[in-house]
Amino acid sequence: MKKIFAALVATLFLTTLTGCAEAKPEAVAEVSIVDGWVRVYEGTEAAGGMTGGFATITNNLDSEITLVGASSESAMMTEVHEVAMVDGKMKMQAKEGGITIAPGETVSLEPGGLHVMLMGLKQPLLIGEEVKITLDFEGTDDVAVVWPAKESLAGDEEYVSNQE
Repeated sequence: MKKIFAALVATLFLTTLTGCAEAKPEAVAEVSIVDGWVRVYEGTEAAGGMTGGFATITNNLDSEITLVGASSESAMMTEVHEVAMVDGKMKMQAKEGGITIAPGETVSLEPGGLHVMLMGLKQPLLIGEEVKITLDFEGTDDVAVVWPAKESLAGDEEYVSNQE
C-alpha cells in the first residue's frame, strides 16, 4: 500500500512539474489602447457634425508601428489628425504619414493634439453612446475599439474643416 501511495504522490508531483514547465506567460497585446473616448459638444448634436476621438496607445512590439487611419460606422469619413501651427495659426489637419509609435512607446491622442477625426457624423452623437472605431495600423493588425461618447471642455477646440 505504501508503494502505491508513493507512486501516486510521485506521479502527482511529476504531473505538477510538467504542468509548470508547459505554462506559458500571459499573452501581451501587440498594441494596448486604453482610456478611449469620443468628444460630445454642441457640434455633435446634429448629423453631419465633426468630433474627435482620443486614447492612449502603447506599442508592445519590438518594432515600430504607425497609426495610418481609422474607420467608423458612425461617420462618413475618419482620419488621423493633428493640431499644428500653420502660417502663424493653429489648424487641424490630417497627420501626413500617420502617427509612428516606437517599440515600447506610448502616445496620447488628446484634445488640442493628435486625435482620430470623425467627420460627417451619420446621426447626432449623445453622451453615453458607444462609438465603434477600427484603428488602421501599419506594422501590426488593425484594432477595433468601442469608445464612449462623453462631454469634455478639454482643449475647447472646434472641429471644422481646414478647407477654408
